[in-house]
Amino acid sequence: MGVVPKSPNLSFGIILTIGAYLCFSLAAAIVRSLDVNIPTIQILFMQSIISVIFIAPIFIKKRLYKVKSELIKLHLVRSISGVGSFFCYFLAIKQLNLVDATVLTYTAPFYTPIIWMLFTKEKKIEKGIWWTIVLGFIGIALILKPTEKILKAGSLIGISAGILGSIALVSIRLLNQKMESLIRTLFYYFFISTIITAPFAIIKWLDPTHSQWLFLVSIGTLMALGQLLLTTAYMHGTASFLSPISYSMIIFTGLFSWIFFKNMPGYLSFIGTILIIIGGTISYIIKVKPEKFIEIFEHPPEEKIHFWRKVRLRHHHIEIHKHKNNLKKD
Repeated sequence: MGVVPKSPNLSFGIILTIGAYLCFSLAAAIVRSLDVNIPTIQILFMQSIISVIFIAPIFIKKRLYKVKSELIKLHLVRSISGVGSFFCYFLAIKQLNLVDATVLTYTAPFYTPIIWMLFTKEKKIEKGIWWTIVLGFIGIALILKPTEKILKAGSLIGISAGILGSIALVSIRLLNQKMESLIRTLFYYFFISTIITAPFAIIKWLDPTHSQWLFLVSIGTLMALGQLLLTTAYMHGTASFLSPISYSMIIFTGLFSWIFFKNMPGYLSFIGTILIIIGGTISYIIKVKPEKFIEIFEHPPEEKIHFWRKVRLRHHHIEIHKHKNNLKKD
């Protein structure tokens, strides 16, 4: 993992985030190359149990065992939706080309505002967000190709992965607002994922060949490494700054699809992908003024540290204020 700088460093966070999505893209390419006879649930089980093994030492060292009772439900929602999203994604990879499956899965930001409204009972969403949602759905329509059978199974599975992914994102956001540890969230996600997938994996188990074992272990290792890189990255920047970089995964999977599988997306898929990337990126950064990005990169280190402290203190103050209001209501 290397030595992590003591002070927040957005440039370092961006590099780690890109590295994380490169790992996820490689894992997706390996899933695509695996024999279709290997059950998807078996792949997911192997990913989960290997990730638990990777994250457990950090979890134990930091003594993060105890979960607040009010957060148990959120952990369960995050874990079940996360497992479902990955299951649908891996299934879509086997039925669609790698790029289309990834793009449809990464439409999660467009469903997230709607899911957020349902979870939090908030009725107001910024007007700008609705335009990004419209842009995203135009992109989805282009990828599904209006001239073809639009409701084919692979496409529906990919869209389901995006919807479930948005539920997971909202759950993570709520956990972060409650100041929950990212490592604890990750550990319990993979731990619960292992428990959920184990019975089905045993029933469907197919004895892998030596090369398939290598692929399965590689998928789990890459996913765990990617999650650890991403967790470290978020110590150096907020979601508004780093989340748009998740779309680099579409670029990586496009390259791998071209190099390894000789698949090139059509022009409609290409245009749809561009619209989704633009809409998704805007939806993430719409609340952050552009000058803030310049401020982070151009100001001296001591001012960068001061900026991140202000961001985190403000976030903490908001959560304390919300908690006090909730107590008054009760």
